[in-house]
Amino acid sequence: MEQHAYESTDALDRRRRARHERSEEHTALYAFVACALLLVILVVVAVRVGDVVPEGAAAPSSEVLVTGFVEFDGVENPSKVAARALNGSLVGPRGAAARIFAELLPVSTIGASWAAAALATRPFKAVVHLGLEESSRDLRVEIAGHNVLGAGDDGSCATTPAIPGAPCVLATTAPLGRLVLVDEEWSTDAGVFFCNEAYYRTLARVRGHDGGAPLLGERGLVPVVFVHLPAETTMAVDTYLERLRRLVDVVAGGSARVDAGRRLRGR
Repeated sequence: MEQHAYESTDALDRRRRARHERSEEHTALYAFVACALLLVILVVVAVRVGDVVPEGAAAPSSEVLVTGFVEFDGVENPSKVAARALNGSLVGPRGAAARIFAELLPVSTIGASWAAAALATRPFKAVVHLGLEESSRDLRVEIAGHNVLGAGDDGSCATTPAIPGAPCVLATTAPLGRLVLVDEEWSTDAGVFFCNEAYYRTLARVRGHDGGAPLLGERGLVPVVFVHLPAETTMAVDTYLERLRRLVDVVAGGSARVDAGRRLRGR
């Protein structure tokens, strides 16, 4: 006589619950995979389209400001030579290149204030200040400016704030993550003279710490950075001019530099 196995009601309920739980797990897994794929698609689209332009961003500018200082005490300043050589060069991303506009500044508070004042009426895609640092062995990228008034026009030292009430230190607004330094140095101390004052005043203008509104460019705050140059006796301008131009190019939104075989020197 054939025998049939019968399951109890409790066993049937357990089997139904198990099947239901597995079904829910599969549904959750499918939903997770679908969301992940959607996220990947959105990221790819965003990368291909470009960076998100912040609300209130200024219209694209066709100029990048590069400043240098004129002679001081009769000594030729390499930043003057470099700025003049870069003047008129095209930098920035393809299809949206900008032309370098070079300005030579007097070694004084007037010179240190010029760029910040110019930004109030003239839009620039980016600002790159150049100056002399005799102790530099190579190009030195300054990543912050300090709220210190430069030396007096008579050469005396001054330690009063350049902008009273403003922060003690302001960081560069340049895209440091895209600046792959090769032979260059980096520094957190731009000194206490007019180089630092010019840098700080420009950063304060862009960041809105001088009483005005922040200055927005195409990808956020207008990029501002200061690059100290070595003395001519240490390194001739011609030997690093192309590297300096590429650095300006990256600050202005051009392609990032890649060279993993060299080390960054710090200060």
